Amino acid sequence: MSTAVATAPVDPLLVPQIHEVLTTRDEIPGVVTLRVAPLGEPPRPFLPAQIGMVGAFGIGEAAISISSATTDSAAHEYTIRRAGAITTALTRLRSGDQLWVRGPFGRPWNLELDGRDVVIAAGGLGVAPLRSAIYEILRRRDRFGQVVAVIGGRSPELLLYADEYAAWRSGGIRIAATIDRAADGWGGRVGFVPEVVGTVSEQLDLDPRNTSALVCGPDIMMQLVAEVLVGRGVPGEHIQLTLERNMQCGNGLCGHCQIGGLIVCRDGPVVPYPIVADSLTVNER
Repeated sequence: MSTAVATAPVDPLLVPQIHEVLTTRDEIPGVVTLRVAPLGEPPRPFLPAQIGMVGAFGIGEAAISISSATTDSAAHEYTIRRAGAITTALTRLRSGDQLWVRGPFGRPWNLELDGRDVVIAAGGLGVAPLRSAIYEILRRRDRFGQVVAVIGGRSPELLLYADEYAAWRSGGIRIAATIDRAADGWGGRVGFVPEVVGTVSEQLDLDPRNTSALVCGPDIMMQLVAEVLVGRGVPGEHIQLTLERNMQCGNGLCGHCQIGGLIVCRDGPVVPYPIVADSLTVNER
């Protein structure tokens, strides 16, 4: 007599979906945006800042933020920097090639900020996890107060999505693009993102008690931006950071993305600044 073994249902988000690359777009040196769609079914819904575990056949998978608009029902976009073997393979894909995606996973930006001023601060590739939030803010622009995005790059050619800034401005978001050091032909701001956040906040006379912030970039940049805003009186709990750690499983089981007491893929990637403030000073290994 055989005994039936009860099995728990499999979370569909853990099951890879085969996707096809629809288009590729070179962004800045070493960075490519893939527009992809699953075979035979629509893309899964997601919220701004959520990630997909994006896989290259025969190599492995990497955690990549979904950078397209949540209202795009035809495809998702992933902006990927060429770094290790997995991301190098992904950035070499062309239209018609296939890859797999698991997810989406993670805690998104909290955009229930009705009536509040919003500071968006991004350094380098940190604009990618913020792009979908920017699209959502543009879609609901009348629900927010002043909105300013401080976007930094080492040089003008490293400002990600620069060709979209004009459209974001016309939609009601002030764009303060800045580079680290002066460059020939550059007439914009020069300075690091944290100092520009302080300058712009003062120039716009933002009420710190009514200001929220969305921040993404290197740990030191996020820490300094948060310190600048807190120093101006913005409550720490109104400053959201998205953490970029070495995620391996996407569902909180392997522990590779632990930072302090957080498992980033389970408890993040978006977290309030006070929860992670002390851990930002510890380098990832």
